[in-house]
Amino acid sequence: MLFFAAHHLSKYDYGELEYYKKVIEVGSSVFAFGFPALILSYTKSKESKNYFFLLGLLFVLFVAAIAAIFFSFFSWLFLIVPFIFYAMFFTGGIAQSYFLVSKGSNYASHYKILISILFYGVIFTSIYYFDVAGYAYIYVNYILLPLSFIQVAALFYREKIVWQKVKRYWRLFKKLLFSSFTLVVSNFANMMFLYTDIFVIKLLSRNPNVDIANYSFALNIANMLLLIPLTLVQVDIEKLKLKPNYLNEINKKILILVLTASLFLLGFYFILIHKFFTNYSNTINIFIVILLAKIFHSLSSLFGTNLIILKKFKENLYINIAMLLLNIVVSYLLYFQFDLIGVAMASLICLIIRYFLLFKINRKSARVS
Repeated sequence: MLFFAAHHLSKYDYGELEYYKKVIEVGSSVFAFGFPALILSYTKSKESKNYFFLLGLLFVLFVAAIAAIFFSFFSWLFLIVPFIFYAMFFTGGIAQSYFLVSKGSNYASHYKILISILFYGVIFTSIYYFDVAGYAYIYVNYILLPLSFIQVAALFYREKIVWQKVKRYWRLFKKLLFSSFTLVVSNFANMMFLYTDIFVIKLLSRNPNVDIANYSFALNIANMLLLIPLTLVQVDIEKLKLKPNYLNEINKKILILVLTASLFLLGFYFILIHKFFTNYSNTINIFIVILLAKIFHSLSSLFGTNLIILKKFKENLYINIAMLLLNIVVSYLLYFQFDLIGVAMASLICLIIRYFLLFKINRKSARVS
């Protein structure tokens, strides 16, 4: 999808597409309200997983109703449905966490494959046949959200949800909302931290959509590194819960695979921009800096997830807020000195600091336990 959109669309339209994608991902992190992490951390029995999943979905709709009132004053109502779909059903959403802990990593992987095929298939069709340009990431959510609601309605029917138990679990659910609110702020800060570069470019650039296209093309390919820690952590998350020492073992695997994949991606990108995407040939230096940043991002993903498993929500919150504020300041300063490369350098600096902070807290937690 990345290659098709970058090739088929003009840089202006591709930049707009990427901008809306980032806005939806950040906004949906607020709508999800930290429930994916709560389902991973707190639910034990199958029943608790089912009822927390239901209550999480209902709470997202409640947040959406409140947000709709605010959004109506700024002509942003069209973003409500994308925020709901991402928060509930797409990558990192509530449904994927529920399927992971309730039905296992294989089922969760199959669900992720299916929803991704449908999602990107609709985007491909809408761009290629209907000329929706930069709004493709908006329209796809309007198509898939009703289908996803039908799926979960059938699931709850099979699980024989009982209203009296919903009320009982709601009392427990309410007690966890403060922890969940901490996760909301933390996740929002984390997402904003990762996408500060895009928003800084949007605000400061004289030709923002074209600059976002150049930056996002390099960023999206470098982001492929994140598939390694995300996959390994998803597969072994139950082992991480039960075996604290397993953290070191999986960290070694991630380190070896990430460094190997980085060399492959560097060669792949060089060939790509000189043979197939020559209009992006000026982005090689940006890509190198971003790739270095994503190496540290990939290495820190495991430690961030482990803090959630350990229920160290405050520590996670403080790191994410601190890195967000630092990244905004550094990105702003370096953009005026080095343009797009300066923004990439800001991400590299902040991700290195973030990695060492997460590593230090995890090592300290291991000694305490």
